[in-house]
Amino acid sequence: MEKIESFCGAVLPKPVMSNGPRLMLEFQSQLASRYSRGFKATYSFTENFGINTGTQLPDYPCAFVFNSNESRNGYFHSPNYPGFYPRDTECHYFFHGNIKEKVHLHFHFFDVEGVLPCEATSASDYVEFSNFMARDRKYSRHCGQLKEFDIESDRKFFRVTFRSNDRLDGTGFNASYHFLDEVEVYTGKPVGTSTSESYRRNGMDVLHLVLILLTVHLALPSH
Repeated sequence: MEKIESFCGAVLPKPVMSNGPRLMLEFQSQLASRYSRGFKATYSFTENFGINTGTQLPDYPCAFVFNSNESRNGYFHSPNYPGFYPRDTECHYFFHGNIKEKVHLHFHFFDVEGVLPCEATSASDYVEFSNFMARDRKYSRHCGQLKEFDIESDRKFFRVTFRSNDRLDGTGFNASYHFLDEVEVYTGKPVGTSTSESYRRNGMDVLHLVLILLTVHLALPSH
């Protein structure tokens, strides 16, 4: 079983998500201590990769659609954000506007492991943008740690694809979307509370293990 991460000390780790139906949590203690209290964790089973916006499409392992006639603005993010995204995962986000509409995306946070030009030769995770279902050479793939940036579609349809490999982990991304008229200019108006803001306000006091599908194996080492 592939190792995801090791945690120690008194710093609260980010939520962890498996990339399949099983996850093993192993606790190791070398010396007894009257000052270390161990950990308390919660877990949940999910099929939506921790993505609670848009409408999930059943024909894909991970795909969500955002329709202008349902909401003209909102947020979307990578799997398990603001925790580490799972490895070997591909998620699609499809934006469907009305006639003579376009969609504007503003990325508030972006941390996707990789180096430019974010291709397979560099073993990079990436986010891809397209006006089509196929790859669109107009937009370069994005990876690495980036400051806030904007992307806009040419027409009413737009696709965003997140792809992670089996190498490293990152926090992912958090972005807002705005459907606009073709001649409208994006003004940067806030659209509400993002996932990261809600996470900070609620305050996390336990490690979260978010598991995909409906089976889990949590185990301690045998002696």
